[in-house]
Amino acid sequence: MNFLGIDTTGKDELIVVSTDNKKYVYQFNGTKHSEGLLTHVQKVLKKAHLSISDIDVFGNVSGPGSFTGIRIGLATIKAFAYALNKRVVNVSRFDIIASVYTGFALLSCTKNSVYWANICDDNITYGVCDTDCIGDVIPTDSQILMLEDEHITIPSSYKNIVTITSYKDLMLPLMLSKAKSGDTQTSNEISPLYIQVSQAERLKGDIK
Repeated sequence: MNFLGIDTTGKDELIVVSTDNKKYVYQFNGTKHSEGLLTHVQKVLKKAHLSISDIDVFGNVSGPGSFTGIRIGLATIKAFAYALNKRVVNVSRFDIIASVYTGFALLSCTKNSVYWANICDDNITYGVCDTDCIGDVIPTDSQILMLEDEHITIPSSYKNIVTITSYKDLMLPLMLSKAKSGDTQTSNEISPLYIQVSQAERLKGDIK
């Protein structure tokens, strides 16, 4: 099975490709998703000696994260899957973390807020809170899960902190497992994971 998955929810683009014989995991930074995504997809496919029409199943990371990034990734995968009549694996960043870890995962939201998820026994509950209110949401004896390239300031009372250094390497195994088990959707069925409304929508609400 030939598989292509992307994650444009963060500042870097993650593109993964799997064939029957080899796996490719690439992280691109320094360019806007709107400008670099298709070029980067083409580069990775070329390294795998594949064309987009060779892909059997596509993968998308639905969020949470950058609103613009989420939309670009979703639109791209929807277009590929629709044009080629292929299925899609649609997972969240929290699903990827939960494939290996349990605890409270924190992801950057805004300068003063974080997305959080309580990952416990294959059950994930999530939300968003101000960084000043983390202590009101997460018990201090919890295991805190944070990505290596995100800089989130948490209260010093939290001592059990796990830094995830291999997020990009967790993405492909989870997506492949779902693809092979048939846990997929059509291009029309996949949807984004927005936990918080966008800044534009918040401002619109303030105007009213």
